Amino acid sequence: MTLRSIDPDDAGVLQAYVRGLSPESRYNRFFGALNELPPAELDHIIHLDRKYELALLAETNVDGGPIVIGEARYVLAPDRFECEFALSVADDWRGKGLGTLLMADIECRASSIGARHLGGDVLRSNEPMKALARKNGFLMADVPRDARLVRITKDLALSRGPRRREALSASDRAIAA
Repeated sequence: MTLRSIDPDDAGVLQAYVRGLSPESRYNRFFGALNELPPAELDHIIHLDRKYELALLAETNVDGGPIVIGEARYVLAPDRFECEFALSVADDWRGKGLGTLLMADIECRASSIGARHLGGDVLRSNEPMKALARKNGFLMADVPRDARLVRITKDLALSRGPRRREALSASDRAIAA
């Protein structure tokens, strides 16, 4: 598996990835029914403000060619304390540790640029993402403005230390494999 930053040439592969997700997965990731990313959102993702934003693709080779099996994004708030993230994993690749690797990578990157908290909104009905968040030490709270959502947050200061370095070393080995 390879994890790399999205670039402007990736519009087609990102759109194909989104189209390939099940309707439920697309709904969980984008909080609504869609078949593909709207043109403005796709353009934004492939032309990010790299000072505050990052988008990653997880790829693997199938039948001699690369296919996208996951994606993750984050946006760092201008105050540089809060970092909002989101991720998805292709339906056929769920339950294989890819979500944990993507989350660990985003956590490490956010921490390395000085973010103090990592968070995101999750549909209350999205049990797989809530389970992944709990497994990775995130706390959950209701979102007052939208009863459909829960907010997952993690204090990155609590994540620093030997245990986190060991987990990231394991992630790096898995990514390199």
